[in-house]
Amino acid sequence: MTSFHRTRLATEDDIFFIRALEMDPANQYVHQWNEEQHATKLADPTYRYLIAENVEGKPIGFAILNYNSADRLEWRRIIVARRGFGIGRAFMRDVLAYFAQDEALETIWLDVYARNERAVHVYTSLGFKQTGEDLTSVPGEQLLVMEYQLP
Repeated sequence: MTSFHRTRLATEDDIFFIRALEMDPANQYVHQWNEEQHATKLADPTYRYLIAENVEGKPIGFAILNYNSADRLEWRRIIVARRGFGIGRAFMRDVLAYFAQDEALETIWLDVYARNERAVHVYTSLGFKQTGEDLTSVPGEQLLVMEYQLP
């Protein structure tokens, strides 16, 4: 079964799964870290690694977020194993609900390639608003900066 069931915190045992999704050529818009970088960031208390699971407890996606400050969280990555089944949207909703419990947190922000229209559409449909653009981080690319204000 491939539908989203729940979100859990990642462990070091999940790094192989995370790397496999990052290295999949279908995930051209996602930057990659090596195993050591993931292990370091997984141990860093400012990072949150979350795993999407199906009803059988199998991982079907992951998200990486990073606290930039007490009230701002950067959504660094999200990848799901199968697109077009609503898994990513359901997972993102669950992640947003997870962080809505943090009373100090006000904003979740991300940057996305402007040409990644599918992702921009999903983020917009979930309530993210474009607040700027970045033309310098990735040479030759326009990144849109989008923010989600927590209630």
